[in-house]
Amino acid sequence: MSVMDTLYQQLKNYGHVRANVLMSKYTTFRIGGSVRFLVEVSETEKFVGLLNFLSGEGVEYFVLGGGSNLLWKDEEYDGVVIKILNTKFFVQNTQIIADAGVPLALIVNAATQNSLTGMEWAAGIPGTVGAAVRGNAGAYGQDTAQDLEKVEVWRSGQVVELKKEDCGFGYRESGFKNNGDIILRAHFKLAAGDRVEILKKTQGYIAERVGKFPHFPSAGCFFKNISLDKFPGNKSQLPEKFVKVGKVGAAWLIETAGLKGYTVGGAKISDEHANFLVNFNGATQADVLTIFEKVKEEVYNKYGVELEPEVEIVK
Repeated sequence: MSVMDTLYQQLKNYGHVRANVLMSKYTTFRIGGSVRFLVEVSETEKFVGLLNFLSGEGVEYFVLGGGSNLLWKDEEYDGVVIKILNTKFFVQNTQIIADAGVPLALIVNAATQNSLTGMEWAAGIPGTVGAAVRGNAGAYGQDTAQDLEKVEVWRSGQVVELKKEDCGFGYRESGFKNNGDIILRAHFKLAAGDRVEILKKTQGYIAERVGKFPHFPSAGCFFKNISLDKFPGNKSQLPEKFVKVGKVGAAWLIETAGLKGYTVGGAKISDEHANFLVNFNGATQADVLTIFEKVKEEVYNKYGVELEPEVEIVK
């Protein structure tokens, strides 16, 4: 039996294994080359066991949530992608405790059904709890970290519990992006509220999203907005709403740099929202990265601002 055959058989102890699959089928961008093995894991205990096994064997791995906010490489990935499908969660008083694989939409719904306020802003946002925590996903001036109490992570073979203040949260950032910790479970601490008002607010956010975002495959907003204090230009030229919220929209910077609709291969900057790079015709990662570099160059030349990606780029 070959080394790959042996690994395949060992991986089956932890979940359903698929060999030589295209990541374009597992990402919302619909971009990505083949991976040697993809393992779908539905239990947190199996997830921990698999992490222990792969790290012990020195096998490269990547943990995949909902596949949004991700730009995968075109070339083959000679490792293991772990697709987390652990979707258990429960409500306890004003807490919601959720496995990393729970879709964020289920948490929003559970909060509404149990008259808990704090997560309304996440209505309509794709992805999983683990990914939302890792990237500190947010919208409308709010983010995941504000609703968190603590996080359970896998760290070098151990399960560790971290308080919110130990997670290194920032704007679309967390320490998890760099420290190797893998999120297993999140504990949200919400507040009791009026169910009718919560539902009204949730529906309002969903309505605001309708027609605002492109229909072509994408990874969501590609670039981070810029903190107002990091904008070196004349702030009087900025729309008043940016001054109020303290952030300059990346979409506005890209559009006013004349890049809306800019196209390379099968990828382009959306005509509907300039902070969305979309796959309209079989785009590759190379197409998207060419646009990425063009945007960075043009926005810097016009405003002196260095745009940073919000999307995770796997090269």
